[in-house]
Amino acid sequence: FDAQTDDELLTRAVMKSAASLGAQVAVPAEFVGAAITRAGVRVMYLEGGVERECDARVLVNAAGPWAAQVSRLVKPAPPVPLLELVQGTHIVLPGDTQRGIYYVESPRDGRAVFVIPWKGSVLVGTTETPFEGDPDDVRPLPGEVDYLLDVLARYFPAWRGAGASAVDRAFAGLRVLPAGGGSAFHRRRETLLEVDDRRHPRFLALYGGKLTGWRATAARTLERLRPSLPARRPRADTRRLRLEPP
Repeated sequence: FDAQTDDELLTRAVMKSAASLGAQVAVPAEFVGAAITRAGVRVMYLEGGVERECDARVLVNAAGPWAAQVSRLVKPAPPVPLLELVQGTHIVLPGDTQRGIYYVESPRDGRAVFVIPWKGSVLVGTTETPFEGDPDDVRPLPGEVDYLLDVLARYFPAWRGAGASAVDRAFAGLRVLPAGGGSAFHRRRETLLEVDDRRHPRFLALYGGKLTGWRATAARTLERLRPSLPARRPRADTRRLRLEPP
């Protein structure tokens, strides 16, 4: 199991799907900045070490934990809601749960944890740890690994006494949540769609949400941007569109 490789496979599948529907794809590329004008958006980016520009009617910022950083590179500055980054870590161990997927609760704080068969191993996760800093630097913390091992041992005797050396791999990701008090576990998970102008949006940023809701988010995004887009015959239906492996 390699989380980075799986993320790359998903990204390539999305790019392949978009290109098959007529999109022009620039990957890899680095976003440099954008200028919102009355006519649309002028986008600046680096591709192959060369700075390039393109014009668009609208710009969608779907950069996940980097979304706030991307929005701050846009001029005039669009609104950015108060957000928090919360780290979630998974661990992968050799073995088999035998009877499928388990939903269990941590004996420490009652938080939900899943124990899942995964590519011949067992995947356990996740945690919720407040994160500050550069999203590029997110890494599993030793305390998070111990937390997940404690949960696993509580419900599965075969792993009692297992230490960090029993873990084949660990990886971490970041959630984007609206700022607020209390436990992150009880915080809202909906996707926030923020635009520069509600009547005639030229810039839209997606904050938060979950991958499992991507189809609904795509439909909401298109509906929000409809006033700024020309009337055209749809090329695909996000309710039925399949993402084929690259």
